[in-house]
Amino acid sequence: MNSNETESKTKNKNTNVPSQEIQDFYNKALFYAAAAHKKQFYAGDLPYIVHVCMVADEVFSADRIEPFSNIKDAVQIALLHDVLEDTPITKEEMLLHFSPEVVHGVDLLTKKDGLPLLEYFKGIKDGGRDGSAIKMCDRIINLQKPPAHWNADKIFEYYEESLVILEVFGGSSDYISSRLKLKIELYEEMFMRK
Repeated sequence: MNSNETESKTKNKNTNVPSQEIQDFYNKALFYAAAAHKKQFYAGDLPYIVHVCMVADEVFSADRIEPFSNIKDAVQIALLHDVLEDTPITKEEMLLHFSPEVVHGVDLLTKKDGLPLLEYFKGIKDGGRDGSAIKMCDRIINLQKPPAHWNADKIFEYYEESLVILEVFGGSSDYISSRLKLKIELYEEMFMRK
């Protein structure tokens, strides 16, 4: 095998980025997110890092079908998407470790107190296709069994918000929107039956 064949086998086919480079970007963001979320939990008793890894996995899977504009940034944004929202870490602190593009992407996905939901969604959508796609990946992962403390109204509210996410961001990726549509249907069938 010559060097060109070896090199082509180690590149991401959609972005022509060396696989090792993607792994390095992934690992850097993973370690940062794990430290940031170390005392948080997901779905009851799982370490929160499980959630962000699942979102990143959705991003990687989608990239094989419909490439992101920059998979290195997209995977870091997926891993870091809750850091500004759920931890005391600031944008300025994140900028010491990550590119302005990554921090901006994380900031777009961060819910701001007092900002109406549709304005929040508009900001993400205006930020481009990748942020919209990552928002849908996040919702795909969050459409799991609702927390035990949620009542029927909260479950229905989350279902309705999921439909709005699909409507607002669905045009950013046919593949991801079809995954989200299926997850919404399963959520309705499993958790909203009377």
